[in-house]
Amino acid sequence: MSSRTALLLAVALVVGAIAVVFAMRSSGEEPELPRDHAQIAPGATFDDAEGAVDYYRALLRREPESVDARVRLAHALTQLGNERGTQTETIPEARTLLEEALERKPEDLHALSLHASLLNVLHQFEAGRDVSRKILAAYPQNAYAHGTLIDALVELGEYDEAVRVSDALQALKPGLPAYSRASYIRELYGDTEGAIAAMRLAADAAPGGRSERAWALHNLANLYLGDAKPDTAAFIYTGILEERPDFAPALAGLGHVALVKGDAQEAVRLLEESRGLMPLESTDELLVEAYAAAGDEAKSREAADRVHKALLAAREMGEVVDMEEADFLLDQGRDLERSLTMAKAQQERRPGHLHANETYAWALMHNGRAGEAVPYIERAMRLDTGDAMVHFRAARIYQAAGEPAKAAEHFRTALAGNLGVESPSAAKEARQLLAQATSAAPVQATRSTR
Repeated sequence: MSSRTALLLAVALVVGAIAVVFAMRSSGEEPELPRDHAQIAPGATFDDAEGAVDYYRALLRREPESVDARVRLAHALTQLGNERGTQTETIPEARTLLEEALERKPEDLHALSLHASLLNVLHQFEAGRDVSRKILAAYPQNAYAHGTLIDALVELGEYDEAVRVSDALQALKPGLPAYSRASYIRELYGDTEGAIAAMRLAADAAPGGRSERAWALHNLANLYLGDAKPDTAAFIYTGILEERPDFAPALAGLGHVALVKGDAQEAVRLLEESRGLMPLESTDELLVEAYAAAGDEAKSREAADRVHKALLAAREMGEVVDMEEADFLLDQGRDLERSLTMAKAQQERRPGHLHANETYAWALMHNGRAGEAVPYIERAMRLDTGDAMVHFRAARIYQAAGEPAKAAEHFRTALAGNLGVESPSAAKEARQLLAQATSAAPVQATRSTR
Protein backbone atom coordinates (compact mmCIF):
# COMPACT_ATOMS: atom_id res chain seq x y z
CA MET A 1 0.00 0.00 0.00
CA SER A 2 1.38 3.40 -0.97
CA SER A 3 2.08 6.42 1.18
CA ARG A 4 -0.16 8.37 -1.17
CA THR A 5 -3.01 5.89 -0.76
CA ALA A 6 -2.70 5.95 3.01
CA LEU A 7 -2.75 9.74 2.93
CA LEU A 8 -5.93 9.76 0.86
CA LEU A 9 -7.56 7.30 3.29
CA ALA A 10 -6.50 9.67 6.14
CA VAL A 11 -7.94 12.68 4.28
CA ALA A 12 -11.26 10.89 3.71
CA LEU A 13 -11.38 9.78 7.32
CA VAL A 14 -10.52 13.09 8.90
CA VAL A 15 -12.53 15.26 6.55
CA GLY A 16 -15.47 12.94 7.06
CA ALA A 17 -15.11 13.40 10.78
CA ILE A 18 -14.99 17.21 10.62
CA ALA A 19 -17.42 17.89 7.79
CA VAL A 20 -20.03 20.62 7.73
CA VAL A 21 -22.19 21.14 10.83
CA PHE A 22 -25.93 21.20 10.25
CA ALA A 23 -28.72 22.03 12.67
CA MET A 24 -29.81 19.19 14.95
CA ARG A 25 -32.14 19.05 17.91
CA SER A 26 -30.69 18.32 21.34
CA SER A 27 -32.44 15.91 23.70
CA GLY A 28 -33.88 17.74 26.66
CA GLU A 29 -33.83 14.60 28.79
CA GLU A 30 -30.04 14.34 28.98
CA PRO A 31 -28.15 15.81 31.93
CA GLU A 32 -26.62 19.17 31.19
CA LEU A 33 -23.25 18.95 29.48
CA PRO A 34 -20.73 21.39 28.06
CA ARG A 35 -22.01 22.80 24.79
CA ASP A 36 -19.74 20.70 22.58
CA HIS A 37 -21.24 17.56 24.11
CA ALA A 38 -24.87 18.61 24.24
CA GLN A 39 -25.07 20.06 20.73
CA ILE A 40 -22.70 17.77 18.84
CA ALA A 41 -23.72 17.18 15.22
CA PRO A 42 -22.29 14.77 12.62
CA GLY A 43 -19.92 17.38 11.23
CA ALA A 44 -18.64 18.74 14.51
CA THR A 45 -15.87 17.48 16.77
CA PHE A 46 -15.75 16.93 20.51
CA ASP A 47 -13.30 19.02 22.48
CA ASP A 48 -12.69 15.93 24.63
CA ALA A 49 -13.47 12.76 22.70
CA GLU A 50 -12.40 10.47 25.53
CA GLY A 51 -14.65 12.31 27.98
CA ALA A 52 -17.50 12.12 25.51
CA VAL A 53 -17.02 8.35 25.16
CA ASP A 54 -17.19 7.94 28.94
CA TYR A 55 -20.27 10.12 29.21
CA TYR A 56 -22.28 8.45 26.46
CA ARG A 57 -21.35 4.99 27.71
CA ALA A 58 -22.80 5.95 31.08
CA LEU A 59 -25.86 7.48 29.43
CA LEU A 60 -26.45 4.32 27.39
CA ARG A 61 -26.31 2.22 30.54
CA ARG A 62 -29.03 4.43 32.06
CA GLU A 63 -31.07 4.55 28.84
CA PRO A 64 -30.40 1.26 27.04
CA GLU A 65 -32.87 1.96 24.22
CA SER A 66 -31.63 5.48 23.49
CA VAL A 67 -30.92 6.19 19.81
CA ASP A 68 -29.18 9.49 20.52
CA ALA A 69 -26.82 7.92 23.05
CA ARG A 70 -25.83 5.23 20.53
CA VAL A 71 -25.24 7.71 17.73
CA ARG A 72 -23.24 10.13 19.83
CA LEU A 73 -21.16 7.36 21.37
CA ALA A 74 -20.40 6.09 17.86
CA HIS A 75 -19.41 9.62 16.86
CA ALA A 76 -17.11 10.03 19.86
CA LEU A 77 -15.52 6.61 19.33
CA THR A 78 -14.80 7.40 15.68
CA GLN A 79 -13.15 10.69 16.60
CA LEU A 80 -11.13 9.08 19.39
CA GLY A 81 -9.86 6.41 17.00
CA ASN A 82 -8.86 9.09 14.48
CA GLU A 83 -6.96 11.04 17.10
CA ARG A 84 -5.07 8.05 18.48
CA GLY A 85 -4.65 5.92 15.38
CA THR A 86 -6.67 3.13 16.99
CA GLN A 87 -9.48 2.80 14.46
CA THR A 88 -9.32 -0.99 14.50
CA GLU A 89 -10.34 -0.81 18.17
CA THR A 90 -13.04 1.85 17.95
CA ILE A 91 -14.66 1.43 14.52
CA PRO A 92 -16.21 -2.04 15.07
CA GLU A 93 -18.05 -0.78 18.17
CA ALA A 94 -19.08 2.42 16.40
CA ARG A 95 -20.44 0.41 13.50
CA THR A 96 -22.50 -1.83 15.79
CA LEU A 97 -23.89 1.20 17.62
CA LEU A 98 -24.97 2.88 14.39
CA GLU A 99 -26.59 -0.30 13.11
CA GLU A 100 -28.51 -0.62 16.38
CA ALA A 101 -29.57 3.03 16.17
CA LEU A 102 -30.85 2.60 12.63
CA GLU A 103 -32.74 -0.54 13.57
CA ARG A 104 -34.59 1.54 16.16
CA LYS A 105 -34.95 4.69 14.05
CA PRO A 106 -34.22 4.01 10.35
CA GLU A 107 -34.57 7.65 9.23
CA ASP A 108 -32.44 9.23 11.97
CA LEU A 109 -30.44 11.88 10.10
CA HIS A 110 -27.46 11.92 12.47
CA ALA A 111 -27.17 8.13 12.39
CA LEU A 112 -27.50 7.97 8.59
CA SER A 113 -24.88 10.69 8.15
CA LEU A 114 -22.32 9.03 10.37
CA HIS A 115 -23.12 5.66 8.80
CA ALA A 116 -22.31 7.06 5.34
CA SER A 117 -18.95 8.29 6.63
CA LEU A 118 -18.20 4.99 8.31
CA LEU A 119 -19.05 2.97 5.20
CA ASN A 120 -16.52 5.06 3.27
CA VAL A 121 -13.89 4.51 5.96
CA LEU A 122 -14.49 0.77 5.57
CA HIS A 123 -14.08 1.11 1.78
CA GLN A 124 -17.66 0.00 1.29
CA PHE A 125 -18.05 2.83 -1.17
CA GLU A 126 -21.11 1.58 -3.01
CA ALA A 127 -23.06 1.51 0.25
CA GLY A 128 -21.62 4.88 1.29
CA ARG A 129 -22.75 6.36 -2.02
CA ASP A 130 -26.24 4.89 -1.67
CA VAL A 131 -26.74 6.14 1.91
CA SER A 132 -25.51 9.59 0.92
CA ARG A 133 -27.96 9.69 -1.99
CA LYS A 134 -30.76 8.57 0.32
CA ILE A 135 -30.03 11.50 2.62
CA LEU A 136 -29.89 13.96 -0.28
CA ALA A 137 -33.20 12.69 -1.64
CA ALA A 138 -34.83 13.80 1.62
CA TYR A 139 -32.54 16.76 2.36
CA PRO A 140 -31.19 18.14 -0.95
CA GLN A 141 -29.32 20.99 0.79
CA ASN A 142 -27.53 18.75 3.28
CA ALA A 143 -23.85 19.69 3.00
CA TYR A 144 -22.57 16.74 5.03
CA ALA A 145 -24.15 14.23 2.64
CA HIS A 146 -22.66 16.08 -0.32
CA GLY A 147 -19.26 15.47 1.26
CA THR A 148 -19.75 11.78 1.91
CA LEU A 149 -21.12 11.34 -1.61
CA ILE A 150 -18.02 13.02 -3.08
CA ASP A 151 -15.76 10.70 -1.09
CA ALA A 152 -17.60 7.60 -2.31
CA LEU A 153 -17.71 8.73 -5.94
CA VAL A 154 -14.00 9.52 -6.04
CA GLU A 155 -13.11 6.11 -4.61
CA LEU A 156 -15.40 4.40 -7.11
CA GLY A 157 -13.67 6.22 -9.97
CA GLU A 158 -16.81 8.17 -10.88
CA TYR A 159 -14.84 11.38 -11.23
CA ASP A 160 -17.19 13.38 -13.46
CA GLU A 161 -20.05 13.07 -10.99
CA ALA A 162 -17.68 13.77 -8.10
CA VAL A 163 -16.71 17.07 -9.76
CA ARG A 164 -20.38 17.97 -10.21
CA VAL A 165 -21.23 17.25 -6.57
CA SER A 166 -18.10 19.08 -5.41
CA ASP A 167 -19.14 22.16 -7.37
CA ALA A 168 -22.57 21.95 -5.75
CA LEU A 169 -20.98 21.74 -2.29
CA GLN A 170 -18.80 24.78 -3.02
CA ALA A 171 -21.93 26.77 -3.85
CA LEU A 172 -23.94 25.36 -0.97
CA LYS A 173 -21.48 25.59 1.91
CA PRO A 174 -17.96 26.83 1.20
CA GLY A 175 -15.62 25.86 4.01
CA LEU A 176 -12.98 23.36 5.04
CA PRO A 177 -14.84 20.20 3.95
CA ALA A 178 -15.69 21.69 0.56
CA TYR A 179 -12.24 23.17 -0.06
CA SER A 180 -10.32 20.06 1.00
CA ARG A 181 -12.33 17.83 -1.28
CA ALA A 182 -11.91 20.28 -4.15
CA SER A 183 -8.17 20.20 -3.49
CA TYR A 184 -8.01 16.44 -3.84
CA ILE A 185 -10.08 16.46 -7.04
CA ARG A 186 -7.80 19.12 -8.52
CA GLU A 187 -4.81 16.98 -7.60
CA LEU A 188 -6.38 14.03 -9.40
CA TYR A 189 -6.58 16.13 -12.54
CA GLY A 190 -2.94 17.16 -12.28
CA ASP A 191 -3.66 20.72 -11.12
CA THR A 192 -1.12 20.95 -8.30
CA GLU A 193 -1.30 24.74 -8.13
CA GLY A 194 -5.09 24.62 -7.84
CA ALA A 195 -4.90 21.85 -5.25
CA ILE A 196 -2.53 23.94 -3.13
CA ALA A 197 -4.76 27.01 -3.41
CA ALA A 198 -7.84 25.05 -2.34
CA MET A 199 -6.05 23.43 0.59
CA ARG A 200 -4.83 26.85 1.75
CA LEU A 201 -8.46 27.95 1.84
CA ALA A 202 -9.33 24.80 3.82
CA ALA A 203 -6.63 25.50 6.41
CA ASP A 204 -7.64 29.16 6.69
CA ALA A 205 -11.26 28.14 7.27
CA ALA A 206 -10.42 26.14 10.41
CA PRO A 207 -9.91 27.68 13.88
CA GLY A 208 -6.32 27.81 15.09
CA GLY A 209 -5.20 24.95 17.29
CA ARG A 210 -7.98 22.59 16.22
CA SER A 211 -7.25 19.14 14.83
CA GLU A 212 -9.06 19.93 11.59
CA ARG A 213 -6.69 22.84 10.94
CA ALA A 214 -3.70 20.61 11.70
CA TRP A 215 -4.87 18.02 9.19
CA ALA A 216 -5.55 20.64 6.51
CA LEU A 217 -2.09 22.16 7.02
CA HIS A 218 -0.56 18.67 6.98
CA ASN A 219 -2.15 17.96 3.62
CA LEU A 220 -1.01 21.36 2.35
CA ALA A 221 2.56 20.52 3.39
CA ASN A 222 2.30 17.16 1.65
CA LEU A 223 1.27 18.91 -1.56
CA TYR A 224 4.30 21.19 -1.36
CA LEU A 225 6.56 18.21 -0.64
CA GLY A 226 5.17 16.35 -3.64
CA ASP A 227 5.87 19.46 -5.70
CA ALA A 228 9.56 19.28 -4.72
CA LYS A 229 9.39 22.13 -2.20
CA PRO A 230 10.70 20.36 0.92
CA ASP A 231 11.69 23.54 2.75
CA THR A 232 8.18 24.97 2.42
CA ALA A 233 6.73 21.66 3.55
CA ALA A 234 9.08 21.55 6.56
CA PHE A 235 8.09 25.12 7.51
CA ILE A 236 4.42 24.11 7.56
CA TYR A 237 5.01 20.86 9.45
CA THR A 238 6.99 22.81 12.07
CA GLY A 239 4.20 25.36 12.38
CA ILE A 240 1.68 22.58 13.01
CA LEU A 241 3.84 21.27 15.85
CA GLU A 242 3.98 24.73 17.40
CA GLU A 243 0.18 24.66 17.61
CA ARG A 244 -0.15 20.95 18.44
CA PRO A 245 3.16 19.49 19.71
CA ASP A 246 1.80 15.94 19.80
CA PHE A 247 0.49 15.90 16.22
CA ALA A 248 2.33 12.79 15.05
CA PRO A 249 1.69 13.13 11.29
CA ALA A 250 3.60 16.45 11.25
CA LEU A 251 6.61 14.76 12.85
CA ALA A 252 6.36 12.05 10.22
CA GLY A 253 6.25 14.78 7.60
CA LEU A 254 9.53 16.20 8.89
CA GLY A 255 10.93 12.67 8.73
CA HIS A 256 9.80 12.45 5.12
CA VAL A 257 11.54 15.74 4.35
CA ALA A 258 14.76 14.43 5.91
CA LEU A 259 14.48 11.27 3.81
CA VAL A 260 13.98 13.28 0.61
CA LYS A 261 17.04 15.38 1.49
CA GLY A 262 19.15 12.25 1.95
CA ASP A 263 19.49 12.33 5.75
CA ALA A 264 18.36 8.77 6.46
CA GLN A 265 19.41 8.77 10.13
CA GLU A 266 17.44 11.92 10.91
CA ALA A 267 14.49 10.51 8.97
CA VAL A 268 14.56 7.35 11.07
CA ARG A 269 14.76 9.36 14.30
CA LEU A 270 11.78 11.56 13.45
CA LEU A 271 9.68 8.73 12.06
CA GLU A 272 10.30 6.55 15.10
CA GLU A 273 9.34 9.47 17.35
CA SER A 274 6.16 9.97 15.34
CA ARG A 275 5.33 6.28 15.52
CA GLY A 276 5.76 6.39 19.28
CA LEU A 277 3.04 9.03 19.46
CA MET A 278 0.70 7.38 16.95
CA PRO A 279 1.43 4.08 15.15
CA LEU A 280 0.12 5.02 11.73
CA GLU A 281 0.50 2.67 8.79
CA SER A 282 1.70 5.56 6.61
CA THR A 283 4.56 6.15 9.06
CA ASP A 284 5.64 2.53 8.82
CA GLU A 285 5.59 2.81 5.04
CA LEU A 286 8.05 5.69 5.29
CA LEU A 287 10.12 3.71 7.76
CA VAL A 288 10.44 0.91 5.21
CA GLU A 289 12.21 3.41 2.96
CA ALA A 290 14.13 5.18 5.73
CA TYR A 291 15.58 2.02 7.27
CA ALA A 292 16.58 0.76 3.83
CA ALA A 293 18.27 4.08 3.05
CA ALA A 294 20.10 3.84 6.38
CA GLY A 295 21.31 0.34 5.49
CA ASP A 296 19.17 -1.49 8.06
CA GLU A 297 17.37 -4.08 5.96
CA ALA A 298 16.22 -6.06 9.00
CA LYS A 299 14.30 -3.10 10.43
CA SER A 300 13.00 -2.27 6.97
CA ARG A 301 11.50 -5.77 6.78
CA GLU A 302 10.05 -5.38 10.28
CA ALA A 303 8.35 -2.13 9.25
CA ALA A 304 6.99 -3.82 6.12
CA ASP A 305 5.61 -6.63 8.28
CA ARG A 306 3.84 -4.05 10.43
CA VAL A 307 2.28 -2.52 7.32
CA HIS A 308 0.94 -5.92 6.31
CA LYS A 309 -0.35 -6.65 9.80
CA ALA A 310 -2.17 -3.31 9.78
CA LEU A 311 -3.85 -4.25 6.51
CA LEU A 312 -4.92 -7.59 7.92
CA ALA A 313 -6.26 -5.89 11.05
CA ALA A 314 -8.22 -3.48 8.89
CA ARG A 315 -9.73 -6.39 6.97
CA GLU A 316 -10.64 -8.04 10.27
CA MET A 317 -12.68 -4.99 11.29
CA GLY A 318 -14.57 -5.03 7.97
CA GLU A 319 -12.51 -2.74 5.75
CA VAL A 320 -12.15 -3.81 2.11
CA VAL A 321 -8.37 -3.69 1.58
CA ASP A 322 -7.89 -6.04 -1.38
CA MET A 323 -6.39 -3.35 -3.62
CA GLU A 324 -4.08 -2.09 -0.88
CA GLU A 325 -2.92 -5.57 0.10
CA ALA A 326 -2.33 -6.53 -3.53
CA ASP A 327 -0.24 -3.39 -3.98
CA PHE A 328 1.79 -4.19 -0.88
CA LEU A 329 2.37 -7.84 -1.76
CA LEU A 330 3.39 -7.02 -5.31
CA ASP A 331 5.97 -4.52 -4.09
CA GLN A 332 7.29 -7.22 -1.77
CA GLY A 333 7.28 -9.85 -4.53
CA ARG A 334 4.96 -12.13 -2.55
CA ASP A 335 1.75 -14.04 -3.32
CA LEU A 336 1.70 -12.86 -6.91
CA GLU A 337 -1.23 -14.99 -8.08
CA ARG A 338 -3.43 -14.03 -5.11
CA SER A 339 -2.47 -10.40 -5.62
CA LEU A 340 -3.58 -10.64 -9.24
CA THR A 341 -6.92 -12.10 -8.17
CA MET A 342 -7.51 -9.31 -5.65
CA ALA A 343 -6.39 -6.58 -8.05
CA LYS A 344 -8.61 -7.91 -10.85
CA ALA A 345 -11.65 -7.97 -8.55
CA GLN A 346 -11.08 -4.36 -7.53
CA GLN A 347 -10.59 -3.18 -11.09
CA GLU A 348 -13.84 -4.86 -12.08
CA ARG A 349 -15.57 -3.36 -9.06
CA ARG A 350 -14.50 0.21 -9.93
CA PRO A 351 -13.28 0.22 -13.54
CA GLY A 352 -12.80 3.97 -13.69
CA HIS A 353 -10.62 4.25 -10.60
CA LEU A 354 -7.07 5.31 -11.43
CA HIS A 355 -5.27 3.34 -8.75
CA ALA A 356 -7.39 0.22 -9.25
CA ASN A 357 -6.28 0.15 -12.89
CA GLU A 358 -2.68 0.84 -11.92
CA THR A 359 -2.63 -1.98 -9.37
CA TYR A 360 -4.19 -4.44 -11.80
CA ALA A 361 -1.65 -3.51 -14.47
CA TRP A 362 1.19 -3.91 -11.96
CA ALA A 363 -0.17 -7.32 -10.96
CA LEU A 364 -0.43 -8.47 -14.57
CA MET A 365 3.19 -7.51 -15.20
CA HIS A 366 4.39 -9.30 -12.09
CA ASN A 367 2.59 -12.40 -13.32
CA GLY A 368 4.34 -12.32 -16.69
CA ARG A 369 1.49 -10.68 -18.62
CA ALA A 370 2.96 -7.26 -19.37
CA GLY A 371 1.31 -7.01 -22.76
CA GLU A 372 -2.11 -7.35 -21.18
CA ALA A 373 -1.16 -4.74 -18.58
CA VAL A 374 -0.60 -1.91 -21.08
CA PRO A 375 -4.25 -0.80 -21.60
CA TYR A 376 -4.84 -0.75 -17.84
CA ILE A 377 -1.77 1.34 -17.02
CA GLU A 378 -2.76 3.71 -19.81
CA ARG A 379 -6.22 3.99 -18.28
CA ALA A 380 -4.54 4.78 -14.95
CA MET A 381 -2.71 7.70 -16.60
CA ARG A 382 -5.69 9.10 -18.49
CA LEU A 383 -6.23 12.15 -16.25
CA ASP A 384 -2.57 13.16 -16.46
CA THR A 385 -2.32 13.48 -12.67
CA GLY A 386 1.45 13.83 -12.77
CA ASP A 387 1.80 10.91 -10.34
CA ALA A 388 5.46 9.92 -10.67
CA MET A 389 4.96 6.38 -9.39
CA VAL A 390 2.35 5.65 -12.05
CA HIS A 391 4.86 6.68 -14.70
CA PHE A 392 7.55 4.54 -13.06
CA ARG A 393 5.28 1.52 -13.16
CA ALA A 394 4.26 2.34 -16.72
CA ALA A 395 7.94 2.38 -17.67
CA ARG A 396 8.45 -1.04 -16.09
CA ILE A 397 5.42 -2.41 -17.89
CA TYR A 398 6.45 -1.01 -21.28
CA GLN A 399 9.97 -2.32 -20.72
CA ALA A 400 8.68 -5.80 -19.89
CA ALA A 401 6.31 -5.63 -22.89
CA GLY A 402 9.23 -4.92 -25.23
CA GLU A 403 8.57 -1.22 -25.85
CA PRO A 404 11.89 0.40 -24.84
CA ALA A 405 11.17 3.85 -26.28
CA LYS A 406 7.99 4.22 -24.25
CA ALA A 407 9.78 2.82 -21.21
CA ALA A 408 12.49 5.47 -21.47
CA GLU A 409 9.89 8.21 -21.90
CA HIS A 410 8.06 7.22 -18.73
CA PHE A 411 11.24 6.71 -16.68
CA ARG A 412 12.18 10.30 -17.54
CA THR A 413 8.68 11.54 -16.72
CA ALA A 414 8.75 9.76 -13.36
CA LEU A 415 12.11 11.22 -12.40
CA ALA A 416 11.10 14.70 -13.57
CA GLY A 417 7.90 14.31 -11.55
CA ASN A 418 9.77 13.95 -8.26
CA LEU A 419 9.62 10.18 -7.91
CA GLY A 420 12.20 10.45 -5.14
CA VAL A 421 9.66 12.19 -2.91
CA GLU A 422 7.32 9.22 -2.92
CA SER A 423 9.98 6.53 -3.03
CA PRO A 424 13.73 7.21 -3.00
CA SER A 425 14.37 3.53 -3.70
CA ALA A 426 12.14 3.61 -6.78
CA ALA A 427 13.93 6.75 -8.01
CA LYS A 428 17.27 5.01 -7.64
CA GLU A 429 15.95 2.01 -9.54
CA ALA A 430 14.52 4.26 -12.27
CA ARG A 431 17.87 5.92 -12.83
CA GLN A 432 19.56 2.53 -13.07
CA LEU A 433 16.97 1.11 -15.44
CA LEU A 434 16.79 4.15 -17.67
CA ALA A 435 20.18 3.18 -19.03
CA GLN A 436 18.73 -0.21 -20.00
CA ALA A 437 15.47 1.08 -21.46
CA THR A 438 16.76 0.99 -25.05
CA SER A 439 17.02 -2.80 -24.82
CA ALA A 440 14.05 -4.77 -26.09
CA ALA A 441 14.68 -7.56 -23.62
CA PRO A 442 12.18 -7.69 -20.74
CA VAL A 443 13.68 -6.89 -17.34
CA GLN A 444 12.60 -8.81 -14.27
CA ALA A 445 10.70 -6.63 -11.79
CA THR A 446 12.31 -5.82 -8.48
CA ARG A 447 10.80 -4.31 -5.38
CA SER A 448 9.62 -0.73 -5.78
CA THR A 449 7.50 0.50 -2.93
CA ARG A 450 4.27 2.20 -3.97
